Amino acid sequence: MQAEIGKNIIGVKNKINAACELIKKDPNEITLIAVSKKKDTQMIEVAIENGIYNFGENYAQELQEKASAIKKQNLIWHFIGPIQSNKVKIIAKNANWVHALNREKIIRKLNSECAQIQKNINACIQINISSEDTKSGCDPDNLIDVAKLIESMKNINLKGIMALPKLTNDKSEQKKEMKLISDLSKKLQSLFPNAKCISLGTTLDFEDAIISGSTMVRIGESIFGKRL
Repeated sequence: MQAEIGKNIIGVKNKINAACELIKKDPNEITLIAVSKKKDTQMIEVAIENGIYNFGENYAQELQEKASAIKKQNLIWHFIGPIQSNKVKIIAKNANWVHALNREKIIRKLNSECAQIQKNINACIQINISSEDTKSGCDPDNLIDVAKLIESMKNINLKGIMALPKLTNDKSEQKKEMKLISDLSKKLQSLFPNAKCISLGTTLDFEDAIISGSTMVRIGESIFGKRL
């Protein structure tokens, strides 16, 4: 297992480097987030030994268990799933980043929970770029209003946007959506210069995402193997 995960990480980093080379971007500007949901702590430890320090979790309880079990000061935990109101306290305590903020109720509650433990948390606004009913995220037209609300919160640092483009074999449609995401990011940055992050790209499309401007890619299967 250790050798396989290590080999996988090298392969992913090589692909990131190649994508960056195409657009003359420094690979160090890309944050590789290993999506570790449903993966045991032993596999996470192997990834750490191979130079991975950013991990993404979708479930609050699982995040809490892993953050408690793996005590390494330089680890950064990203909560990348939809945020349920009754899980905000757990997420506030254990995550360094949240990637799916979009609802006022959750934003205010997250800020309150972070304030109680004297903590600041980094956040991306999730955009529903394809207007799919099955996906969370705010309408692109509401991006700036959501950003203004987050910016008014003392314990949340607005860092950028996150999106999940429609899964399709049509590369032109995919790239069109990624271009829209990049344009929205530029619009956001024009008003909030610190909101430079674009959390975009998974195992299926991270190279195209980087070429389209992504600064954070969320990779699970290509690192840890297929989920059983």
